[in-house]
Amino acid sequence: MLPSSLPPYVPAAFIAIEDRRFYEHGPFDCWGIFPSVASDLVHRRVVQGGSITQQVAKTLFLGNQRTLRRKVQEAFLAIWLCRHYRRDQILGIYFNRVYLGGGAYGVDAEARLYFNEPAARRTLAQAAILAGLPKAPSTLNPLANARAAANRATRVLEAMVAIGIISPQQENAAIAHRLAGQIDGRDEPGQQCLGCAARPTWLLPA
Repeated sequence: MLPSSLPPYVPAAFIAIEDRRFYEHGPFDCWGIFPSVASDLVHRRVVQGGSITQQVAKTLFLGNQRTLRRKVQEAFLAIWLCRHYRRDQILGIYFNRVYLGGGAYGVDAEARLYFNEPAARRTLAQAAILAGLPKAPSTLNPLANARAAANRATRVLEAMVAIGIISPQQENAAIAHRLAGQIDGRDEPGQQCLGCAARPTWLLPA
């Protein structure tokens, strides 16, 4: 599944919360590495994730071991991915492989599991719920912990507003839609990317 096959706010939601500089940095987000390294040193173990490219490298080639050696391997593999694949291809691999809870893998499988419809028909509120899951798929599973999933989705929407992907009005409408519990796959009004002019064409509204 490539990002171009999804509504623009689905990949935008994942990028906003997981790797907001995905199209600006190389294999690593240098600005994000510093707090990650600091956290690792404080906890004396690897506790933080990395860029989307690093997450793809880990998913494709490595296990879930949180060791310094694994992080070094992940770094070299992320460099290899950036040299051999375009950004939209890397993002497509991520969407096909990411684990979002419930025993299913990939954004489309998870959308069908949680909302009974494919990812291509997700609303902004539902996209925010899905994008919030990689942080803790089991804990934030909307079928098991709806309140936690809703709170995390709010953080995703806030991140989208912060980088200009959606407006505060769209955020409020999506929150109202989510809190009402009417997750039925209908289109929400005004679901457009405000900050898409300098972004790939697949982020542009139809």
